[in-house]
Amino acid sequence: MTYITLDAPLLASPRGSASAAITFITSRPTGEYTFSDVALIVNDYWRVCQRIRLDPLVVMAQVVLETGNLTSWWAARPRRNPAGLGVTGIPGEGLSFASWERGCRAHTGRLLAYALTDAQTNGDQWAMVNAALYLRPLPERLRGVAPTLRGLAGTWAVDPWYAHKVAQVANSMLG
Repeated sequence: MTYITLDAPLLASPRGSASAAITFITSRPTGEYTFSDVALIVNDYWRVCQRIRLDPLVVMAQVVLETGNLTSWWAARPRRNPAGLGVTGIPGEGLSFASWERGCRAHTGRLLAYALTDAQTNGDQWAMVNAALYLRPLPERLRGVAPTLRGLAGTWAVDPWYAHKVAQVANSMLG
């Protein structure tokens, strides 16, 4: 069985299945989201992540952690924010998306920006990163700092245990 560690590369083939992620998410409260909603969200992430070479299991684990399994105020309609994008703790400050598809692309593009520098991206990745960073710029010093899960601790989130928490959710999704 695959086990997600802090040294797991963010860019990797899927280490789990969309069906396992759907089962994991829907076995817990999901706020206003139905089984069908969850399936659409997860399957969209799987398609996008495979196209840009991010491991969708790790990305979905981040969504689950960031949104409290889709139950957070920021995850709810009409915001559909999958990963605390732009959320600072100041009431109302954060990004909102008209659809989960748009939220997924903003999330995955931003995560790619943490994993890769511009010079390391291919065409699809570069386009996704630039679209995401147009919505919320990323300081140059953070570009490429997280080729592995470990690099997200203290960068994506200030929590020094952040990468551990994402890995724990990912491993739970794997069963």
